[in-house]
Amino acid sequence: MPCSIVAVCIGRRFGHSPRGRSSGGEKTLLKRSTLAAFAGPGLPIAAVGLPMIVYLPPYYAGTLGLDLAVVGLVFFLVRAIDLPLDPVLGHWMDRTRSRHGRYRPWLIAGGLTLAAGAWLVFMAEPGISAGAAFAFLMLLYVGLSLTMVAQLGWGATLSGDYHQRSRIFSWWMAVQLLGMILVLVLAALVGGGPDGIRAMGWFVIALAPLTTLLMAAAVPESECAAERPRAGLAELKALARNGLFVRVIVLDILTSIAPGITGAMFLFYFEHRLGFDGGQASLLLLIYFAAGFAAAPLWIALAKRTGKHRALAVAGICFACFHFSLSLLPPAGFLVAAPAMAIAGLPYIAAPSLLRAMMNDASDVDRLETGLDRNALIQALLTTTQKISYALPVAIIYPVLGLIGFDPRPGHHNSDEAIFGMTLLFIVPPTLLILAAAWVASRWPLDRAAHARVQAKLAARQA
Repeated sequence: MPCSIVAVCIGRRFGHSPRGRSSGGEKTLLKRSTLAAFAGPGLPIAAVGLPMIVYLPPYYAGTLGLDLAVVGLVFFLVRAIDLPLDPVLGHWMDRTRSRHGRYRPWLIAGGLTLAAGAWLVFMAEPGISAGAAFAFLMLLYVGLSLTMVAQLGWGATLSGDYHQRSRIFSWWMAVQLLGMILVLVLAALVGGGPDGIRAMGWFVIALAPLTTLLMAAAVPESECAAERPRAGLAELKALARNGLFVRVIVLDILTSIAPGITGAMFLFYFEHRLGFDGGQASLLLLIYFAAGFAAAPLWIALAKRTGKHRALAVAGICFACFHFSLSLLPPAGFLVAAPAMAIAGLPYIAAPSLLRAMMNDASDVDRLETGLDRNALIQALLTTTQKISYALPVAIIYPVLGLIGFDPRPGHHNSDEAIFGMTLLFIVPPTLLILAAAWVASRWPLDRAAHARVQAKLAARQA
């Protein structure tokens, strides 16, 4: 999808003036077209991320015929092996100095690799072996890592302003939500099932090269004024001793595992407990993401008024309350489930966007203390923790579902005990995890005033 169309879709929702003022006194110009071009790769990223959590594990376990425990193991192993890749890529991107920029070559390579991996994963046929599934998923994750780390590292350089960063990463997350909505609509239009999975794959194959090339052409890349980071474990150990980084990582784990659980079990809960068919469940998921997209300006406004960390705490409490209320839904009551899903989706966008902006603020503290520019590495750490957090639910929950006797096959009649156990797993852990995240967020020390002092010191050093 061209970035201009994305801008039309979301530009008015983020109606702040494109002109901002950094805390260091320097004017920034963040045009909507620039933000749309920057956020554009979020479309194929989301079109991979959503199926990887919600659709592909059940598809590989059901339609393609792999054993349920094998699917959980394969998806976990791919993500576990992929974990060191993001920090390594982030480090080398931070060290890159070329006439094409630090991030541009990596981004283009990521788009092409992502398209190739999507072809293999989404077009797989029944009878695929566990080894082939592992290899195809591994290539897809390499492309995803290249694209995401380059995009996020680049985005971290677009502005140093406290509030502009919330806006930048809200655009980033809103376009990802738009990608989820579009891929769900596409799958529904072709009728779901294997055809729907293939349609999602074609969406990624077409948009991954297009959006990365558009971003490479349209987004300016500033020169790096700080030193290149050094290689070695000492760098990661130094970051591990930074209390701000540790808090963001903890927040990211808590706020990622919760939707990871709900995503991995969404189809099971809405089909086997509530009695919806696949098309109705997908429509409810579409309503959920559409509500999150519509609520994006609410969280930007709240972050601007109260600070990012307080807005994140409020969003966590809302998420916990709204998600727990889903346990009260009656079976086959679509007219009740639809507004409930709309309400539950309102806080969805808050944590991913605000945490990225908070990590940017923390990276300013790191740059002030060390003189090193580690934007891509720092953003890659969040990408890594998200992958861990989304892998754990599939690796842990799926085997537990097997132990309690739950059968995921479409149309299979499960016992009341199996349905009850599946419901507890879907409702209780995400609620508790998000409440814990809200408590941690409320104790974040780097507010706007503290960040302004950091930016002033950075500006004085550069001058």
